[in-house]
Amino acid sequence: MNYTLYNDGTFDIACSCLELKQAYPAINGRPLHPLQVIVQKDHLIYHLDQGEIRLQFTIEDSQIAISCQTKGLSGAHDISIIDHAEVVGADKVFIQGLGMEGPSGIYDLTGSGKSNHKLPAGNSFHDKPSAVIPDSYGITGLVGKLTSGAVGNSTNEINGDSVNSLNHRFAERDCCLVAYTMDQSRFSSCFRTENASSLFRDMITFTSSINMEGTTKEAESLPTLYIREGEDLARELSSSARIIADHMHTRRVMPPAFHWCSWYYLYQNLDQTTLKEYVDGFRREPDIPFSYIQIDAGYCPSLGDWLLPNHRFPKTLKEAAETIIDAGYKAGVWIGPFMVGDQSDLYHDHPDWILKDLDGRPLTMIRSYTEPKVWGNRDSNYYILDASHPGALKYLKTVFETFRSWGFTYFKTDFMMWNCQDSSKVRRYDPSLTSVEILRNVLSVIRGAIGEDSYLLGCIAPFMPCIGYVDGMRIAGDVGAQWEDTFGPVNLLRELPADNYFQNIFWQNDPDSVLLRDFDTMLTPEETRSLALLQAVSGGIITTSDPVHLLSDDRKELLRFIRPDQAVKPDLPFYGSDRDELIMVHQLAQGNLLYILNPTEGPVTSIVKLDELFGDEGWYQYSYQWDDTLSDTAKQEKFCSASSCQEKLPPEASTKSDLLLQQIAPHDSALVFITREPLSEKPKNLWRW
Repeated sequence: MNYTLYNDGTFDIACSCLELKQAYPAINGRPLHPLQVIVQKDHLIYHLDQGEIRLQFTIEDSQIAISCQTKGLSGAHDISIIDHAEVVGADKVFIQGLGMEGPSGIYDLTGSGKSNHKLPAGNSFHDKPSAVIPDSYGITGLVGKLTSGAVGNSTNEINGDSVNSLNHRFAERDCCLVAYTMDQSRFSSCFRTENASSLFRDMITFTSSINMEGTTKEAESLPTLYIREGEDLARELSSSARIIADHMHTRRVMPPAFHWCSWYYLYQNLDQTTLKEYVDGFRREPDIPFSYIQIDAGYCPSLGDWLLPNHRFPKTLKEAAETIIDAGYKAGVWIGPFMVGDQSDLYHDHPDWILKDLDGRPLTMIRSYTEPKVWGNRDSNYYILDASHPGALKYLKTVFETFRSWGFTYFKTDFMMWNCQDSSKVRRYDPSLTSVEILRNVLSVIRGAIGEDSYLLGCIAPFMPCIGYVDGMRIAGDVGAQWEDTFGPVNLLRELPADNYFQNIFWQNDPDSVLLRDFDTMLTPEETRSLALLQAVSGGIITTSDPVHLLSDDRKELLRFIRPDQAVKPDLPFYGSDRDELIMVHQLAQGNLLYILNPTEGPVTSIVKLDELFGDEGWYQYSYQWDDTLSDTAKQEKFCSASSCQEKLPPEASTKSDLLLQQIAPHDSALVFITREPLSEKPKNLWRW
């Protein structure tokens, strides 16, 4: 990589196949009009009529670092280190959404602005109808092709199907440029890639900006912009994520989460009696050892009055925590730290703790004026707690300390995005703080109150500012017991592969609840199994809300099968390609796992060359067969004891071949164990075999 500085203050960034040309800084979205530009060996200094911007360029660890210092720019809202630079050589861009639900993924730059994902039209996982490319937060990646004579393409064609190699997993995009900021503790960084048209030509532009929310001081050092190149987008994204994680002191100390959450079956209707019934039922399933039992929304009379009893829990959650702990589980609780209902004691006693708009009115996030009332609460308006107020911050500290004293050690903190209000566009108690600083102050208080041994889950939260505090993070929208419409898995299918690069690097990803029940559901058995395996093979948190003690034996067996055992992160060898199916791969000590999901509305023939995928030949394949697909005779062939069943596999159950071919029906999947020797027993768990 190299950079070139010009006398007019513009600069170019170039790598093997991509260039950013005629880059130039901007303030508040407007290009600079300096009185003078000074060009030194590795500096560009812009003298303005009021203030100065100084850029310093260095090359370190095979990446270009651009640092930015400002003077005399107090109150500036945002500064773009690169503003509308021309992009040369890129045909796609990777977008990282701000937080849960994204939108994240690989987008086409050749004119359509469409997401390069394959699902039936109408699903957000497939070609996006808008030509507008979303902003990317914290990190982004441009992808293109090397020039002729460079690294060769490792794509093969068999019966019309594209087969890519793991070692050349982005063979159609053999060159990438990843840009990121390492420090996410005070300001947010945003990257914008646009299809820009003019009278003379069309071009793609790239902007990298830092949002200070109007809090800029007289002298500032902005987060350094890093730009690196490589031949593998996934590898460069993960390498960049590790650098960010190390700088932000990420937490990777908690074991993989395996727990029960009350929301996705009972919703707000859990009460003390039902809780006792459920935990007693769970205890009768000793081979499904949940770590945590987590109570979700519905336990308090108004949001914000977290410690007060309601009709469902008349003795507060202290009694509920004791019930869970006495049953042998750890207790978990849902809470929205920034949420305040208009009927709460919190609001009536401390209206000065509520975030206001610029006219001084409470900023309203939800208006619940018709049926049904949100969460079953009496509130009509939901406001935001202004945690820049020391009293509000102290109140949150008391709430979390009390929950911890009651025995809770798992905390699902929800609607954290409500705090993400630009400080220049609202009226805060302390307007000198950015929303990022306030969020991290709150997270610091929470972590101090609950202790290092508690599990902290972020939900509806901005990703980057939470690094270093949370153990897990929701990445996709709420799921429901259906494939289609609002609560189907469309968002999950887009966000899970896109966010895989930071799985078990920033934290453990939480795709959302696994729905296993064979009652009160519109999911087919194949859809239920496919989604459960998708979440498990992804290495994400495994949680369910189903009454496990009432499930059929087949569904209990599936839950045991996907129980997590270790921190894992799969490879997605063909992510971003034109393949219709999603493929995830694990290379384990005992052999390899290969999962194939067909998310489309038609059948898919999946062809994979195992010798290219794993770099060697002579593999045995065993395609897992589920009990609910077997004949009664086959089921009777199991070797059963009082506590477990072991199914012996004949040698012919595994096929020796380096070419894998699977016919997969819509919404169905295949799980294939790839081994050096034929499997002798049918695996009972994904990770233990």
